Amino acid sequence: MTQKTLGYVALEWTCPSCHKRNPGSVKACQSCGAAMPEDAQFELPPEQKLDTSAETAAQVAAGPDVICPYCGARNRGNALKCVGCGGDLSEAARRAQGQILGAFQAGAAAEVTCPHCGAKNPASATACAQCGGALEREASALPVPSDAPPAKGKGKFLGLGCLVLVILGVILASQLLRGRGQHSATVQEVQWSYAVEVQELQPVTREAWHDELPAGARVGECVKKVRRTQAQPAPGATEVCGTPYVQDTGTGKGKVVQDCVYQVTDDWCRYVVDEWRSLGVREVAGGRDLNPSWPAISLPANQRQGARVERYRVVLLADDEAYIYQPKDLAAFLRFTPGSRWRITTNALGGISAIEPE
Repeated sequence: MTQKTLGYVALEWTCPSCHKRNPGSVKACQSCGAAMPEDAQFELPPEQKLDTSAETAAQVAAGPDVICPYCGARNRGNALKCVGCGGDLSEAARRAQGQILGAFQAGAAAEVTCPHCGAKNPASATACAQCGGALEREASALPVPSDAPPAKGKGKFLGLGCLVLVILGVILASQLLRGRGQHSATVQEVQWSYAVEVQELQPVTREAWHDELPAGARVGECVKKVRRTQAQPAPGATEVCGTPYVQDTGTGKGKVVQDCVYQVTDDWCRYVVDEWRSLGVREVAGGRDLNPSWPAISLPANQRQGARVERYRVVLLADDEAYIYQPKDLAAFLRFTPGSRWRITTNALGGISAIEPE
């Protein structure tokens, strides 16, 4: 991100002794004569005028003001001797700088009402034109706390709901355990089916950057879009800047800056390319024996086979009740000769959880 300097604005400070607002360039209060304390902060004035003069730029370039260690007077950043007492400033501390004071607001501000006599004064005035009273800065409004009462009763209902779920879980688990059992079963029937996914080469419309188009793509319309944002300027890039704001320079002047980035555009294109798309799964063979086999499959030139799907199913009879078992592969399926006997373990839901030859 690039920071651009637009110019400078005159700041002000409030005397802690008499609450008089003073221009930032003034080093002693215009009302009571007290020197600006080291801990007094510069503030944005109600009315801000952009200053682009070389004189102000040179003042800021000299660095933050230095505080005399002997008399506490403010001195310009390049001063060697104190203007107040003549003391040596080679080891003097400098005022802080870099603090963000707020957004830069050009133009006239609303009038200020004198707290002493109620007269209206220009926003830039530091003393009432009618009574001479100091015009203090308006305090920002404090957030109003919400008086909505806290929610009640939700915790009780949540706890009751959790208890009900625990009870239901215990009941279900006990039923499943009670339903488990072992049975002697006979293979009554075997079934198998083979299916294959069919894919077709179809034109598909997609979008991508021009330099990332795949080979063989049929390019359509291209438009300019922002491809990346960078901190430094570049040929053809668009500068995008945020709201100007003011930084304290420690000199009584505020630096008006903007944070800017640069948007680089490129060609974003629509194109057409041929891709294999699934037409679904088609059953090609099936039977009720132990001799499954894949038949030869004939497809048009623009189609091909995709994933193959094998399904095996065994029907077993135990205690005059039929149970279904699905072997995971062909080798497991070929073990279930019709009429063979097996030991099965079942659960309360009627499913087979374990099976082995008897």
